[in-house]
This record gives sequence, structure tokens and C-alpha cells, in this order.
Amino acid sequence: KEGFEIIYGDDLPPGVIFSELCDENFLMGIDDLKRWGDLQDMLKEGDISSLELQNFYEKIPKASENDNKLDEEGFIELYNQIDALFEEDDAIDEVPEQNLATLYKEALFELLASIESDDEKSSCGIDCTDNEINKVLNIVSELETVPENVVLSGDKDIQPKDIEGGWDLLYTSSSTFKFNKGLSGLVPPNGKFGGLVQTLDASKYLTNVEYIEQINAGPASFEVRVTGGWELKSSVSLFTGAQTVALKVEPDKVIYGPTSQRADHWKSLGPLNLLDISYLDDDLRIMRGSTSMDTLFIFRRK
Repeated sequence: KEGFEIIYGDDLPPGVIFSELCDENFLMGIDDLKRWGDLQDMLKEGDISSLELQNFYEKIPKASENDNKLDEEGFIELYNQIDALFEEDDAIDEVPEQNLATLYKEALFELLASIESDDEKSSCGIDCTDNEINKVLNIVSELETVPENVVLSGDKDIQPKDIEGGWDLLYTSSSTFKFNKGLSGLVPPNGKFGGLVQTLDASKYLTNVEYIEQINAGPASFEVRVTGGWELKSSVSLFTGAQTVALKVEPDKVIYGPTSQRADHWKSLGPLNLLDISYLDDDLRIMRGSTSMDTLFIFRRK
């Protein structure tokens, strides 16, 4: 990592803090803890001694026998040991449960804005690094567990009206989407993917989907429209065995300029055709791949 940036957790989950402190191999040594601002404040204020910290660190199994570094699992164990020293204080100062969704969403939006800020890169995380992918995945995994997640509610099933409307794609980690440089695969050699809007319409008898993909190619920039139908399906996760709700999309046409083609054999559309809804609230929807839990699509309501 460049420089010596101090990282403050701000009540973020330990996996997110680790992703800020670790090296390019997703490992961290004891010297990397000097960049963890919250811990350094504890040491200065005498809440934990250097000897206690050293003892905690030495007793935790290392990533390999050849070095003295922790992987994410080891760091989380260290975090929990330090946190246990302050359980009584935490009971008083604990972040209210109803605020966790806001906390995680703010952290997610801030991270995605940072990823998006590089004008040289394509939109929606297509060109992001492995470290950035890991950070997003850590925050999403925490967000999926909060009570505000409609997916976890036992009171009602997700209905078409809950997700109808326009949604901006904020981020995806889909390898196929990245390989095709977008949804349609029509990005020219000197162009780049510029964003995607998904609109879901639902009536009593019909459900229609429309994608508008922006392709930036200077004066030759253009839009691609994909139309079709959609439905919600009850499913069972291949990974957890838990009941899930999947969004199934059946593309019908791909339209760009004067060209209109059938979409049923348009392979680049595949990643969005069947996704499990893992998080849903009034303005945020997170989808995971039905055959790959690490494949994410994050949408924000327009």
C-alpha cells in the first residue's frame, strides 16, 4: 500500500477493516496494525497494553508457517479478542440495531463512489481490483444480515410490486459481464461501458423488463435496449440450502440503432437472467448469482 494511511473502522465489520489493512496477498503483519487508528487510540489511552496486543497476536494461528502474518480469519479472531475487553462498555455504547442498515449502506455507497471516481475505468466496477471486490463483498455480507432486509422478513413474501420501477446498476463482480465489457457485448475497441438502467414493470397479467445500456465511444456513443419479461421464483440456495427468491428474466429483443435482433441466443445477457435476491429495501437491491455466491449485482432505485 502506498504511504502510511491511518484507517479508522467507524463501527465497520472486521472483514472490512481487514481489507483496508491487508496487503495485495490479503495478508497482514503486526506492523500493519500501526495503520489501524482505533487500535492505536486504545494503546495511547491505556485501554490495552502493547504486551496484551503482542500476546493476542502471537497466539493466533498464522496464514502459513513461513511468515508471521494473519489472513482474514486470523484478523477477525484478533479483533474479537480485543473487542471482548470492552464488552461492558459496548453494552452501553452499542450501535442501535436499527442503525446498522444505514451504517453499512453509507459505507457501501462511499466505497462504490470511490471505485466509480476513476474516469479512466468503465462504470459499475468492471475494472475494479481484487482488493476492491473483497471490500464490497465484506460490506454486502454484513448488510444482508440486518433486520431491515426484506428478504429476511418472515411476515411476507417478496412481491412484484416490491421491485417494480427503474433501477440503476451501481456495481457488478460478474466475470462474464466484465469479459463482455457490459451487458450486450457491443462495446467497440475504443469505447467503454457507461452504465445500465433496469426497468421492471408489473401489471395484473404482464411483467416487462427493459434494460438501457449506455456505451461511451465519443461521437459514436450509443444506447442498447434489451426488452423481455420477468418473474419472481421461489428457489433453494445451492450453497446454503435456505429458501430464496430469484428474479428470472427472459430477454426477447436486443435493439441498437436501426438493428433489432432476437435475444434468446444472445449469450452475454446470461448473467442477469437468473439471480437470487439477497438484500432488498426501499431503495437498494442486491442480487447474487444462483451458481456463484461471489457474483454480485447491486442496484439502486432511481
